[in-house]
Parts: sequence; C-alpha cells; structure tokens
Amino acid sequence: MCGILAWIATGREAESIPLGVIAHRGPDDSGEWFSPDRRVWLGFTRLAIQDLSAAGAQPMQDPLTGNVIVFNGEIYNHCALREDPRLRDFAWRGTSDTETLLHAYRVMGMEVLDRIKGMFAFVIYDQGRRRVFAARDRFGIKPLYLLRNGANRILASECRAFPRRLVGGYSRSAIGHYLKWGAVQDEDLLWDNVETVQAGTWIELSSDGMDHTFRYWPKEGSFVREDTPDPHQIRGLVETSVAEHLRADVPVASFLSGGIDSSIITSLAAKGASTVASYTVGFDDETFDETVVAETVARRCGSQHRRIILNKHDVVKQVKEAVGHMDLPSVDAINTYIVSRAVNEQGIKVALSGLGGDELFGGYPSFEDAPTIRSLSLLPLRWLTWIPNEKWRRLADLEGRDWTSLANLRRRFWTNAMLAKAGFGADPAMPERYGPAGLDWFGQISWAEISGYMRNMLLRDADQMSMAVSLELRVPFLDHELVEHVLALPAATKRGRRYPKPLLVRQFQDILPKEVYDRPKMGFVLPMDDWMRGELADFVTEGLGFLRLFGVIAEPAISETQWLFQERRIHWTRVWSLVVLGHYLKRQERMTLP
Repeated sequence: MCGILAWIATGREAESIPLGVIAHRGPDDSGEWFSPDRRVWLGFTRLAIQDLSAAGAQPMQDPLTGNVIVFNGEIYNHCALREDPRLRDFAWRGTSDTETLLHAYRVMGMEVLDRIKGMFAFVIYDQGRRRVFAARDRFGIKPLYLLRNGANRILASECRAFPRRLVGGYSRSAIGHYLKWGAVQDEDLLWDNVETVQAGTWIELSSDGMDHTFRYWPKEGSFVREDTPDPHQIRGLVETSVAEHLRADVPVASFLSGGIDSSIITSLAAKGASTVASYTVGFDDETFDETVVAETVARRCGSQHRRIILNKHDVVKQVKEAVGHMDLPSVDAINTYIVSRAVNEQGIKVALSGLGGDELFGGYPSFEDAPTIRSLSLLPLRWLTWIPNEKWRRLADLEGRDWTSLANLRRRFWTNAMLAKAGFGADPAMPERYGPAGLDWFGQISWAEISGYMRNMLLRDADQMSMAVSLELRVPFLDHELVEHVLALPAATKRGRRYPKPLLVRQFQDILPKEVYDRPKMGFVLPMDDWMRGELADFVTEGLGFLRLFGVIAEPAISETQWLFQERRIHWTRVWSLVVLGHYLKRQERMTLP
C-alpha cells in the first residue's frame, strides 16, 4: 500500500509536490521521476508489502519501453498473470505486483484491467505515446483524485496533497451532499477544481490537454447469467478470495469483531495460513465491550488472538486525532481509526476486514425496510406528517419509487427541510450513478449500498483512517467474481428472517459458533452521545464555532441543531457532522497560510 502523485503540465514544465504530505501512506521508502521533457512528474511513498527489496521500489521504469508506473494497492492474481504466454519468458527483476502490472501493460495496454483482481489505483506514463494513463479498481477501494486547473492536471491518493492555490473554492452543493449523506460524495467533491477518478474507470491524459474517460466495469451483462447461479459456489469463491488476500511478504492479520463477516474471514484465514493473528479491540467499560464472542471464534479457528482493551482517556484523545487525520470529512470514521491504530501498534502492516458482507448478503435494515417504504410511498404526502415514526416521515424526501431511491432514503442524515434551514434551498440533486442492468430488487438494493454508502463512506473511511497509521486494509468480500455471482442470485436465496444474512450463514455454519449469528448485530461501539456532552464538549463547541466563522451554513441552523442535541431530541451524528466539518475547514484554512 502506498501513496501516489502525478503532475501533468500542458505547455510548461510540471512541478513536484513535497512527498512528506503523504508520507503516512508509505513510510518505508519514497521516490520521484521527471519525464525527459519535464512535462510529467511522478511521486511515490512506499509501504513495503510485496517484494521488500529495491526491485519493488517506485516509480518503476520498464527497461524495454521506458514506461513508468506509480501504483497503490494489491494485484492478488499477479503471479498467475506472469504465466501469460506473452510474459512467461520475460526476465523479471523482482517479485512485486507492480512489476507484473507494468509489463502486462506493455503487451496488453489498458485491457490489462480486465485481467487483474485486486484493489488499486495507478498512473502509467507511456513513453512512446507520451500519454498518461490512470485507473481505479472496480469498487473504489483505493482512492484517486484529479485536479484540473488551467495547464495543470494533478493526480493524488489524497486531496491534501493538492496545492491549495489550485483547488479552487468550496463547492456549495458538495457541502449540501455531505450534510445529506454524512460523507462527501465521489460525484461532487468539496472543491471546484477537484474530482474523483470514478471506480471502475480509467482515464487518458495527453500533453495537449485532451482527456478521455473509459469505463471498464461493470460491463454490460456482468450480473446476468444464462444459467441459474448456484448458491453453493459462494463458499468456494469466498475461500479463494481469502487465500488470495493472504499473499504478502509480511505477516497478514485479521480484524475480528465477533460478527458474521469478520468471523468467516478470520476462520478461513487461519485455515489457509500457518499462523494468522486476529485482533479485537474493546473498551474498558463493559457496557460497550463486545470481545467475548470474538474470543470464542478465535479459539475455535485457532488464530493467534489478541484482545486490545482501550481506556476512556486514550479513546477520547484518539477521537480528536481521527478528525485531524481526515482527508475528506466523514461522520463515521472514528471506529476505523481507533481499531487500525491499535492493531498497527502491535507491529502489523496488513489486516483483513469483513467489509462488504452486509452489502452483498443483506445485512442492513434497508433490505427489510425498502418494501415497506415502497408501500407507504403510495400515501398522499400530507398524510406522512401524521406518521409517528420519524424514519417513515422522511418519505416526504423520497426521490423515486425505484429500489435505489428506496434504499438511499435509509441513508439520509439531513432531510430536505433541514438542508433548507441550513441555507441550501432545494435539496442538492446527485448525478445519476451508473447502475448495472439485470438485477432483481434485492440486487438493486445491494448495488445502491455498494455504489453509495460503501463507496462514499465505508471504503473512503477505511482507506483514510488505516493509511493514517500506515496500515493496509484488505477486503476479501469485494472480489469482483464473488460480487458478480452473489448479485446475480435471486432474492429468494438471500432473504430470511431467522438469522441475518441467511445465505452466507448457511454456507459457513459449520465453522461459525452459534453465538456469532444467533444474536443482534453489534460491534465496537463508542458512547459518543455521552462524551459529546462531557469529555468532548469543548471539542464540539470549537468545531461549531469554526463552522460559524466560515459562514458556509446558516447560523440559525447550527444553533438549532446544537440545541436539539442538548435537549436529546436528535441523534448525536447530526451535530457531529457539523463539528467534523468545522474542524476540517479550519485545518484547510491553516494550510493556506505561508
């Protein structure tokens, strides 16, 4: 896992960016490279995971073509790719997946994207064509941002790397989307001149300023099968993915929360490797400690388990640290930072996560609520104000009766009325997300969760919080072959009321203790509501004060939200979204100072 940067200039020389700004993404090594005409600059910081020798260093140049690559991520099938007849006789310098990708590009071009499995963002300078090619993995596990400003185009793993003078002003619509969803959206980033390289796409940048974008996944028919998909193949697909995600030249550990997804991943990892360490992070207040079930799983699968218990003082301090590390603001990144920090302090560089299981197998309330919401949406809007449950009253904000809109309604943090009070007028509309054809209603909700909540919040939080402490987080459930198979399965095979995620549980019931799946969904929970009134009260007040100074949100809305929180009439996350935004904007303002 690494940090990558690229500067492409038109009609002038490119500039270099100080690599220290993303050193946390790669503390083991760094390097930079200028093209002969100095129109292209590539920068790189390395977290050494595969081929720890100098042969794995970047930027890496192809001696046959002069092509140069900077690459962030992991290609899990790169050893198999080396067996391609066009590459089999190549004199390899090392064993890194970066070298495999660079030389596979030489013989396949960007069609290599159809062959690789993994999480990645990369930039390749094609010496012969004098073009820059950049790509992002299918799900957006690894980030890649693009700044366009006049003659300058800059690619970066993190937005904080962009020169502040070039990013432009803050986007009002992006701030509205942040409030609406609790996270900045890929389709509308915070600055006028910065955009996301979308998941499943690659771009071509030329020295004459002409840019082109191409989508390589999902392809037409990715989730359509001529035969009836066999649900029993799921186990083999998950087992294969976990085995591939264990490939590294450093030890690979596993996050073990005691939930269904992390328990399956940890159990398969322990079975597939001689030694796998598992880690559970708990809290010294037993009310919020959920480590007992995790220990049961660890004993059963034989992982080398470590229970890390944190005290209140340290956790409160780390909450503030997490906000300071955010590359983009989020209402839901704190737990990931705390767990990643605790595991990294044990000397771990790579950890497996169960992220993705809920989206694929129906672990969220949206899968149960969407049919009910669809029925209630037939009611006249004037009746909705009489519904006692606030969740259903939000039907007034429903943007359509398609399954994507129904699922998205469950993800709203701020209603249209709240946004209007905050000074945003009409609800900021989102561009239509690319959706695959051929999915039934259950699959459409899965895709809505994958392309929305997971991509814009969970995956970005996982990356920015784990990389803040130089930890690589791998997600075996997001193997594209597994995802395509599961989404093609009919809803009837994935629904059930006895256990959550029944299809997944049935496939792995023999290795899961009953305590894992026969209980309410839990997790590492922090008492943020209490802390924001106590230990974090000053931090909350400061964040809201900063937000008032910037004037991006109407002051009456800030005061009303603060009052409603103090009166315990709203969930803490609503005011926390304002606190995080205030501290974030304050930090960005400091970055502009000389």
